[in-house]
Amino acid sequence: MAKQGKIKNGNNKAKHTKLLNQKKNKIKAAKLQNKQRLKAIMDKKNRMEGSCPCGSGITYAVCCNIFHTDIMNVKTAEQLMRSRYTAYVFTDIDYLMKSHHSSTRPVHEKKEILEWARAVKWERLVVDQVLKGEANDADGIVAFTAYFKENGLQKSMHETSKFIKENNHWVYLGEA
Repeated sequence: MAKQGKIKNGNNKAKHTKLLNQKKNKIKAAKLQNKQRLKAIMDKKNRMEGSCPCGSGITYAVCCNIFHTDIMNVKTAEQLMRSRYTAYVFTDIDYLMKSHHSSTRPVHEKKEILEWARAVKWERLVVDQVLKGEANDADGIVAFTAYFKENGLQKSMHETSKFIKENNHWVYLGEA
């Protein structure tokens, strides 16, 4: 009988240890999750208070954030182009898709676009030329150069982009 008691106590101790380890792991996971939430809150606060990546010279909170929150706030083709650049900087793939014309939207390349946007360090945007694209226009062209680092190498991308209105708001159609 003594042996059975030892086995029983050994089984209880193993169960107790297992339960304690599960509880410790739950607490550890909760702490990590809270730390990640706090970091996300601080990142968002810093993003909102910092200069907008689009180069407007004003804070993100009163610049591209307004467009990212509601695309109907975009009044010009240049605003849309700048807000798309900022969406690349912040890897806001949903906005990039939403601001792309439905006929040319690269839904099948969504994952690759997101991975590339995360892989580069966006540095600055220069708007080279704007043709039409005002609030009352139906189309517009914006030429720009985006500067970034990829794999430690300084690079730039120059594009002349065509924008049109779809569903009463500006969208990116493609290269002009």
